[in-house]
Amino acid sequence: MLGLFEMEVCFAVYPPGGFYDRHLDSFAGARNRVVSLVAYLNEDWDEVRGGALAVWPEGASEDQPPAARIIPEGGGVVLMLSETIPHQVEVTHEKRLGLAGWWRVNQSGIDRVDPLS
Repeated sequence: MLGLFEMEVCFAVYPPGGFYDRHLDSFAGARNRVVSLVAYLNEDWDEVRGGALAVWPEGASEDQPPAARIIPEGGGVVLMLSETIPHQVEVTHEKRLGLAGWWRVNQSGIDRVDPLS
């Protein structure tokens, strides 16, 4: 029902001290990214190592605390709507490995399929 067409994925490596400020993965209405995926690859990860994914509900103000903090445990997967769920990666104290991916929709219309990039 979402019209998902293709997926873009990148290998995300955060060195010690690395982080990613609060953001959305797509601008509202852009439809270039519809569903975001984060998959964690480190083994034996715990909260002391940092790098948690902080997640806010749609429309949360900048001063509101996150609704959840997800520890990047190996094998864990997070899915969220790209245009509406603000999130950030907190400072990591060790090398943090993962996959970041975004399902996309066909932007060209019903009679034409987007070319692969």
